[in-house]
This record gives sequence, structure tokens and C-alpha cells, in this order.
Amino acid sequence: MYAAGKAIMATAAMMLLPFCAFAQFEPAASLPQPLLSHTAVIMGGRIYVSGGVSDRGSVTGAGYINNVYYCATMNEDGTLGAWQPASAMPELLGLGLHASTVHNERVYILGGINYSGQRNLVYYSGAKADGTLSGWMRGTTLPQRLSAHSAAVYNNRIYVTGGIARNIGPVNLVYSAPINADGSMGAWRDETALPSTLFGHRTFAKAGKLYSLGGFTDAGLYGPGGLPPAGVSRGVYAAAINADGTLGAWTAQPQLPSSLAFYGMVATDKSVYVLGGFDGGVTNAVYFSPIAADGALGAWQALHALPQNLVSLAAVSTQDYLYSIGGGLSYIDDPVDAIYFSRLRSEPKAFVKMTPSSINKDANGKWVTVVIGLPEADAADVLAETVRISAVNGEPVTPIAPDPKFVAKVQSGDTADFDGLAGVTYLMLKFMRADVAAIIPDGEFSLKLTGQLADGRNFSGESMNRALSSKKTFTALLAKRAGERRGAGGLKVDIPAGAFKGNPELLLTAAPEEAEEVGEEEKGKRAKGLKNRSLAAVSEAFEFGPHGSVFEKPVTISLPYRPELLPPGADENALQVAYWNAAAGDWEILPSAVSKADKSVSAQTGHFSTYQVMAGAAPAAAPAAPAPVAALGEVYVFPNPAKGGAVPVLRVEAAAGERLQVKVFSASGRLAYEGAVSGAPAAGGAYELELRGSFPSGVYYYQAEVQSGGGKLKRSGKFAVVR
Repeated sequence: MYAAGKAIMATAAMMLLPFCAFAQFEPAASLPQPLLSHTAVIMGGRIYVSGGVSDRGSVTGAGYINNVYYCATMNEDGTLGAWQPASAMPELLGLGLHASTVHNERVYILGGINYSGQRNLVYYSGAKADGTLSGWMRGTTLPQRLSAHSAAVYNNRIYVTGGIARNIGPVNLVYSAPINADGSMGAWRDETALPSTLFGHRTFAKAGKLYSLGGFTDAGLYGPGGLPPAGVSRGVYAAAINADGTLGAWTAQPQLPSSLAFYGMVATDKSVYVLGGFDGGVTNAVYFSPIAADGALGAWQALHALPQNLVSLAAVSTQDYLYSIGGGLSYIDDPVDAIYFSRLRSEPKAFVKMTPSSINKDANGKWVTVVIGLPEADAADVLAETVRISAVNGEPVTPIAPDPKFVAKVQSGDTADFDGLAGVTYLMLKFMRADVAAIIPDGEFSLKLTGQLADGRNFSGESMNRALSSKKTFTALLAKRAGERRGAGGLKVDIPAGAFKGNPELLLTAAPEEAEEVGEEEKGKRAKGLKNRSLAAVSEAFEFGPHGSVFEKPVTISLPYRPELLPPGADENALQVAYWNAAAGDWEILPSAVSKADKSVSAQTGHFSTYQVMAGAAPAAAPAAPAPVAALGEVYVFPNPAKGGAVPVLRVEAAAGERLQVKVFSASGRLAYEGAVSGAPAAGGAYELELRGSFPSGVYYYQAEVQSGGGKLKRSGKFAVVR
């Protein structure tokens, strides 16, 4: 039946299948607002949903939010009560693509991304009797700033795997830290790295093992042209968790039925489920794998599908119900507030496979063979005499019973007629082929089977149906960036419509500059610039990014200042914003407006850099035009692939520039090469740099940075080497 499902996938592209075809999932009370890239956990019998990306109702406007909601009522029939606000996360700019997990009735939020870029902070909180949170505490800071990573807990230890690291890109790093009895955390330590760089994957821990499933292996969150990345993994791996919490080697488990990333995942006592996600398009497929007592996973099977194609969704489960929460209708875009639930115990769901998968109505043949397996029940408990084919393509038919002459068999693993069943227990039945041929339409079809278990519960199973969405993404989200954004301490950015050029890889960042990331030499140059201009800084340095980005229309920035830093005799009304021109080694003054009531200074700028409020500057006579920034053209490696002894060459087309700096990483994140070209581009307007690192056969990722006029423009990509 899986083969038939694949064909249905192709013919159903861009269609939304009718809701009646998805009896596995029913709607529950919607979220208070549409969400994607959020997280959800169950704690104290309540569902908690944290952060994410929304199209409305957030602290910062449309985009990342720091809201936390909880549902205090999980009814016996699986429906949910009203959602209530809990204590918001401390991330004032919101948070998305973070990881969360629960341990000893405390929820832990780790890393993520917002308008200030990737984060490395960890927060945790417990719940009060009424469901509200008791307040957020700081956990041990992550060793890297990470987004699109995953986290799991086992034996009082929290594990963080993969993700996209700030200034590095996708990584295969794994960290763990102990959790103390009071909820606080110990130091992070390195663990056995994943077999490859991964982000958008999921992890869980069970039976003494840590598991990693699917994810992207590409160079970043977006591929060429702003489309989703092409490298999506089917890989499933497990690593033994030793007595001291260290990890053994990662070993391959049965692969997912298709490549998958940014999906929902839950693990019960019996099975692990994956819901929706991205597999080249946005899917509504639902798969499960049985978990053996020793932690081994069985081959993945397809269940009924979700009512919508969803990506970047969250999922949780109880012993009785499985919930799909929010998600996007296209890749990291179009969030929804929908919640669906499936009855795991009261109405168990089965997978169904059939052979032959295609039936010639005019051909001779005695039987159609069908196998039925259940993720949350024992196939041996199925009453074979109650099983019926009850629907075709979602439409009811006169029920067809199995052939009583064939004795139903409970089996495990592959047979001559069926493969892809390793580690799976199922019931095999046979139906008269003529009976099935009489009810099926021409073309592809799916069968729905129903029956009873020995304890009287009803079950149903149907072949997988799904549709894909290939919509180009992020355009709508870019349009929503127009308007005011607020940051910590009163920082503001007001973006007019049309300021962004439309590059979907542009992520607006606005936050206090990280002092530890500014080198001593750079600090010395800035201090010298202040002295030469008789300036005094009366605010923190704020970094607006992407650094060096030039806009079609001026952007207004408002920086908070600290009155206590005013030099004696300085005129508070004369404060001005300055930006650091790294190429010139000097501070450039911008025409500014002071708001003493808000204790802030505003200025317009056409590009992003590092800005600070200054006292003592003479008023600027005219708007200071930003120094020219190189406009990058094509950036590529040739030959690609580099075969034999060929040396790969990176070509960067640039209208201007003072320096090209390049780093090349292996697929595992190892720095394989670093080089630079000083001066302007060569005649013809391009830099060319031979990449003379040690490159065994494989795929490599480069990061190119052109410095020009005090700004920086970056590009990344990949190339292959075949030796």
C-alpha cells in the first residue's frame, strides 16, 4: 500500500484532501494566535506552548514572540479547554527555532533565534498549582549560539544536538549538562558528535539511548534564491548513554520513509511518531516506528495523514492522545493556530499494506494480501473475523470480510510478499481479489480497514494520502517587517515599507553589541576615534545587522542613552548618534533628534553597522552618506566538482572592496581552509582565490566576506571534491 500512497502523493500535489479522509485526527481548541517554530511540552498534566513565529499579537509586532500559553484543561475525550497566558519568556525580542524539554516538572528553554540572531541562553521554570509559571531562572549558558537544534533529557542530564551555530553554520556538535535537584544546571561538556551536520531534526531519549531523526544537512536555513535547502536527511541514529552520561558511537537505525525536517515528533512507551514537516515540499504525512524493549527501532510505517500540510509544528502526547499544535502551511511561513488530536488508546490507529498494490480488474488472481499493525496495541489482539474493508478513497463501501479459508497469521519482519517490516509485528489477512476489484476505481486508490481488538476497542487503518506545497517562501514575512521593532532597554528600529530589497536571507538584528566579541585592537581604535573627535559615549554600543546591509529607503533607529554618563557641562539636547566606520577608523556623526522624555536619540541611516550615542560632537551639517559598500554579483566555486588534482577556485564578483576573507568547512563543521585577498577586486570586478586546503572527497561549505566602506557583505555556498 505504500507504493500506492507514493503515487497518490504525486497525483494529489497542490490539492487539499477533504477532512473526512482524515478521521485519525480531530480538531481541538485553537491556539490564541497562529504559531510556527514554537515548542510544546506537557508538564503537570497541562500543555505549555512557548515562543515561535506569528503573524500577529506579539511584543515586537509580527514575527518572533516571547509569549507562553498553557491549557489547564485536557478533557477525558481528548478535547482541550481554553488557552491561558503564562509568564512570558525573558527574551524580549521573542524566540523561535529553540529547543525545549521537561524534567522534574520544570520546562527548559534552550537557545533559539530572534531579531538579535542566534541565542545561547537557557531558562527554566516550574508551574504553580493554577498552571501559571513560577518565574524564569537562568540555566547554564550554551557553549554555542544555536538555533534549529534539538534537546532531550535522560537520567538527570540534558542533551543538545546539532543546530545552526552563529558565525559557523550547521554543526554536528553534541553537548550535555547535569540537572541538579533544585533545577539548576552544571557545566556543559562535549559529547560524541553526530554523524553529520544537522538542523531541523528531532531527538528523544529512551531505553538507555539517545536518538536523532532526519533534519537538514545543507549549508543554511535557505538555499539559492531564498528557497528551502535541498539537503534533507532520512537518517536515523542512536547512541548508547553510558552510566556516566557520556555517549557511545552513533549507529544507524531504520531510515525514515522519506527525507524529513522541521516536523513534529513524540515518543510513547511503544512507538515514536513523526508528523508533517518538510521533505522537498510541506507534507501532512504521519509515520511511526515501534520501539523494542532494548531500544531498537523497527521499520517506519505510514499512518493516516494530518488534515493540513504543516511544517515547523509542535507535537505532544499523553498515554491516550497525540496532539499536533500549530505549524506553517509553507516553509517557515503562513502560521496557523490549528490543533488536531488523535485517539491512541480508545480508538487505536493501524497501518495497512497491501499486495498487489495495483490490481488489473481483468487479470486472474485469487487473493489480495493485507497486513495490519498497530503502534499502541498488539497485533495478536486483533479479532480477524471482525476486520472489514469499509471505505475506498475515503468513501464508504459495502464492507468486505477476509476470506475465511485463509487462517490469519501474526508475523514479524519481512516476508516474500512484503519488505520494510523489520522489527514490526503485524497480522496478515487475505481478501478475495474479485471482491476488491469490484469496488475500486480506475487509477490509484486507498483502502480503509476497520475491526475490533480482544478488549472490545475498535481500530481503523488506511493507506497514506498527502499533498505537497512548493510555494516560494518568506516573501510575505519580509513584507511584514515594515514598521517599528523594539529591543531591550528602549532600542527601536522603524523600517519603512520597501526598505528591504527582498533577499530572504536577510535577518534583521538589533541588540547591544557583545563586548566579548570585540577584539582589543578594535576597542583601541574606537577609543582613539573618540579622543580625536573629543567625543564621549553615553550609551552602550548597539549592533544593527546584517552588518553592512544597504537599504532602498532610510531606516530610523532610536538608541537609549544613560544620563549618568553625560560629561560635566555637556548639553543633553545636543546628543547625537554616531556609527563606527571600521574602514576609515573613525566615528561618523548622523543628524539626530533627542527625546529627553524617553531618554533616547534617533537618527536615519541607509545601512547597518555599529551605532552609539555621543556627547560633545558638533552638529552634523548634512546627512552623512554611508561609504559605498560592495555590491556582490555572482559567487561560485569552479570547477565544481573539483576532480582529480584540480584546485577549486572561489570567484566573488564585487563592484568594490578592500578585502576578501574566506573560510571553508567540511560537512562535519571542521575548518578545512582559511584565506584572504587584500585590496580591491581585480580588473573585471572580481576576486579570485585558490582554495588550497586539504580536501579529501566530499562536500564543503564556504563563507565569503567582502569588506567595503565600513560594511561587510557575506555569501555562503558549497562545492564538491572528487579525488
